[in-house]
Amino acid sequence: MGLSRLDVLYRRLLLTKLFIQGWGKPEDLKRIFEFRKIIGNRERCKDLVPRDYPVFIDKIPVYCT
Repeated sequence: MGLSRLDVLYRRLLLTKLFIQGWGKPEDLKRIFEFRKIIGNRERCKDLVPRDYPVFIDKIPVYCT
């Protein structure tokens, strides 16, 4: 199967623009992986925000011309 143009562009950007200054400090990477474990566990994740936390949804109309 051939590569799509989007895949080629993504790979080109990934190799040239992202992570040009490294992956970051080891402590930061460790925190990211720990956070990922918490978010991946649905039972633990639902306790991060109180049930009565106020949620506001602003809907901005988009007009197509």
